[in-house]
Amino acid sequence: MSNSVRKCEVCQQVEYMPGYPDWKSELEKSLESEPNIKRWVYALHDRDRNDDGTLKAPHVHIVLELDESVKFSTVGGYVGVPAQYVGRIKQQYKAGRRWYADIGGALSYLTHRNAKDRYQYDDSEVVAKPGYDWKAERQKSEARQAEQKTMRAILEGIENGSIHRYDLFDNISQQLYIANKGDIEKAFEHREGRIKNSLNDRDVTVIYISGTPGSGKTALAKKYCEDNGLSYCLSASSRDPAQDYNGQNALILDDLRPETFVLPDLLKLLDNHTSSSVNARYRDRWIEAQVIIITTVLPIEDFYRRIGGRDEPIQQLYRRCRTMVRLTLDKMDLFAYRESTGDYMLISSSENPIAKKYALDQRDASEEELRQICSEFGVKYSPEGLPSDYVTEDIPF
Repeated sequence: MSNSVRKCEVCQQVEYMPGYPDWKSELEKSLESEPNIKRWVYALHDRDRNDDGTLKAPHVHIVLELDESVKFSTVGGYVGVPAQYVGRIKQQYKAGRRWYADIGGALSYLTHRNAKDRYQYDDSEVVAKPGYDWKAERQKSEARQAEQKTMRAILEGIENGSIHRYDLFDNISQQLYIANKGDIEKAFEHREGRIKNSLNDRDVTVIYISGTPGSGKTALAKKYCEDNGLSYCLSASSRDPAQDYNGQNALILDDLRPETFVLPDLLKLLDNHTSSSVNARYRDRWIEAQVIIITTVLPIEDFYRRIGGRDEPIQQLYRRCRTMVRLTLDKMDLFAYRESTGDYMLISSSENPIAKKYALDQRDASEEELRQICSEFGVKYSPEGLPSDYVTEDIPF
């Protein structure tokens, strides 16, 4: 560490200050006469107390910003104190990749603004170089420190898994993200590296939902996540199923096709004892989901055969998908895998709650809605083959 400073603070008992008892005028004369002193500010502390309640000896705190760095002894010479009473500015702020001394912490200490357990001096008791708006500097510093505190909390949240890519902007402003993007990305990369190397602490529930078209497979998967308080990613496409995965609690592989994965990759993704990534367009997504839900029109046996499992036991997929749901428009059957039999056991059979709830979505459009569609396209409403209760005569729109 360099033995020179450009921003510093000085503390000395007033009885040892040059010119005592008229030390203030002597101090200000010295500060104003030294051309290397760019800014100065000081405050007398004469109401501080020791731990036993007795008054401390009156002392002065001086904060200096210099044009050029000098040795501690040189600073001491500016104000007439020994070098050991000159200290570095402890508080820092980051700008770009570098850290700088933040004089604002020392300015706040002049009134104990940042030490609430000590006597609170008034701003009017602080003396500053004419023209120096030390309170504006203090305010700017407090804003910087608040941002740094937010950033520390965000980086810690990323590290412990309470902040993910998908909810990052719920915790940070765009401006703060832009200013700290590099550190944030490094934090995510570090966490993903730890996930990659954690082979035995993964605990994922896999649910396989199959059913006829329109039976509500996707709606059921989303309802399951919402009812259980899980954030979820709905796969965007069969070619790049995890491109939108950003650390959500659940991954819904929606309308999964056998050609999306080769069997070994799918088994690895669903394995409880193996950390797993999925190829994505711009970077591999490391999956840390608690729940993975597969929705497909194919029964699990057909899916396994078509993905390439003809010559291997299907139990390796069963064992991973320990919960299975079969949907029709009217019925929902729920199954649980049993290790003792190597097969599924029906544990519930009920009315399909999804198809009934969303039945309105499957109705035919009303005549009013059909007319509105024609109006939006700027054409005349002239239907063919509609039920007799529809009005078909020409009506201007």
